Amino acid sequence: MEPPSPDLRDLNPASKEYLESIYELGEEGTRILQARIGERLGLAPATVSEGMKRLVGDGYITIRGARDVVLTHEGHAIAEALVRRHRLAERMLTDILGMAWHLCHEQAEDWEKVMTPEVEEAILAKLEGEPTCPHGNPIPGASSAVPWSSLVPVAAMSPGDSGVLKRLLEDVELNHDVLKFLEDNGLMPGARLSLVAAAPDGALSVAVDGHPVPVGAHLADNLWVLLA
Repeated sequence: MEPPSPDLRDLNPASKEYLESIYELGEEGTRILQARIGERLGLAPATVSEGMKRLVGDGYITIRGARDVVLTHEGHAIAEALVRRHRLAERMLTDILGMAWHLCHEQAEDWEKVMTPEVEEAILAKLEGEPTCPHGNPIPGASSAVPWSSLVPVAAMSPGDSGVLKRLLEDVELNHDVLKFLEDNGLMPGARLSLVAAAPDGALSVAVDGHPVPVGAHLADNLWVLLA
């Protein structure tokens, strides 16, 4: 993994949040719109609009057409470094320090700000298994993570389908209570699950090691599985 070239220490905190969200939405294959960024971060449209103007002025993004947000070369380099450091910080907290799985996302927000390229390399060298964050999202710059194209959301499964939970989208990571629910019920990357039943309103029932777990429609869209 190449060490990141941009210096992130002086970057505006709000700009960091926007750039990470833009990168993650692109990673997930989602159309990157200001409205979608606002939904993910829980911000009002006017606030997001001002943030996008600042990013355009700084040369980190361009607006294509009327609404589509596109990272510039410099913006992509910074966003990728931010996401890499955050996910490495999460792995350090869970794998090395033994922190609870549902707490690592929030705690990593502080650790990523002080991480150096040397620390990045040291953490990466300690990791075992797939080079992902604890929630299954790939660490940028590393290799061999399961590609998105191989996965399907639980919402797309049919009763009787089974597989291994591989990835949680960032929408889920932002909700502490949801993460606690998932950890309490064993719905973490690596868990084998099967779809038991699907209700007309999109609510599902999945079995995790024989234990039934209710999964709402929104959550089912955010849990991605490698069918097997």
